[in-house]
Amino acid sequence: MASLKKRKNSAVWYAQFYVPDPETGGLLQVRKSTGHTNQKKAKEAAADIERAAQGAIKAGSDKARQARDILAEAVQELERETFTGLTARKHLARLLAIATGEEMTAYTLETWAAEWLRRKAINSSKATMARYRGHTEAFLSWLGTDRRRKPLESVTGQDVRLWQESLKDGGRTGKTVLSYVKDIGAIYRAAIREGLVAVNPCGAVIGDIDTDDSQDRKPFTPTEVSALVAAAPSEEWRGLIITATFTALRLGDAARLSWASVDLQEKLITLIPSKTKKKKREVRIPIHTDLLAYLEKVPVPDDSPTAPVFPKLSKARIGSRGGLSETFAGIMAAAGVDRGKPSRVLEEGQERGAGRITYERGFHSLRHSLTSWLRDAGVSEEDRMDITGHSTRESHQIYSHASEQAGRDAIAKVPSLPKS
Repeated sequence: MASLKKRKNSAVWYAQFYVPDPETGGLLQVRKSTGHTNQKKAKEAAADIERAAQGAIKAGSDKARQARDILAEAVQELERETFTGLTARKHLARLLAIATGEEMTAYTLETWAAEWLRRKAINSSKATMARYRGHTEAFLSWLGTDRRRKPLESVTGQDVRLWQESLKDGGRTGKTVLSYVKDIGAIYRAAIREGLVAVNPCGAVIGDIDTDDSQDRKPFTPTEVSALVAAAPSEEWRGLIITATFTALRLGDAARLSWASVDLQEKLITLIPSKTKKKKREVRIPIHTDLLAYLEKVPVPDDSPTAPVFPKLSKARIGSRGGLSETFAGIMAAAGVDRGKPSRVLEEGQERGAGRITYERGFHSLRHSLTSWLRDAGVSEEDRMDITGHSTRESHQIYSHASEQAGRDAIAKVPSLPKS
């Protein structure tokens, strides 16, 4: 820091400080007049003089010369019209290394996708993460080993468009393709927020994806549900169908329902569905009389109040071969309940392709059924959302916070299943 001095017979203060000597590597003393007789003003001027002198030394240093060379290269590339986002990032990385000695993180699509997945895993459910990973790997695999290891900005809108066309050609519906592209778009939106890229290559493609071929789920009638219960191969399956019918729980949540969530005295089921587990969004579902009649007959283990209501089914897989979904399809066949139209029909000799063939009705239709029955009974949309656990009207409308009493009144409006 500069100090103030006065020469003999002079009222003007001068600044004295030291700067690095670029020739010897030592220190060089500098003395300069501040031009002020007032000590306060002289002190401020001395600080300015010292900063200017330090800046002049730095401007002539090796670092400064290296930086000017890099900028000169960039100017030449601009003149040759070869300046790109990739070269800009390369020059910035070199400047950062000169200034701080640090390396600037340069993400490839593969490494940034891995980082994005790591961050999303903190607040996303297992099911959501499985979807994110599947969609991400599908895109990376489509790009190939070389392309996936190139910089983030190397992916273009045309790349995404060709990929979504390949997904459609592989048998996936428009709605499924849209889900794939949206998830890759989320990777790029995060990169934009980090300042890693300027453009989301998925942005222009998302609006052009046709979802008219996507399949609408259809509900069951009360008579059909009664037939499904009668065709159930075990008492646990009978209970699982009744539970899903009157709670609108998804297959995994219904199969793994524990006694800790069931309050028979209050006639209430309280749990956090797996889909919203990270967000800790709890649902409180009044127990319908049909479900209450079933649950009251099931013995509750004294030694483990957290035991599953369906011990055997809670251990079964959901969607694998021989899993719960496939078993339910068999129950539908045994009950004579039509699965509805398939998502696509294969021509003779045509390969199935990558996309799954789904039907208008399956276990998830039980969730649609309760929503439809509540609507038909005149239950308000808010009360229906409260029971089914939908957080937005948009998600609820695909299927078609009130007070707890309103929920009880709503579920009471749903009639019992007809006797089979």
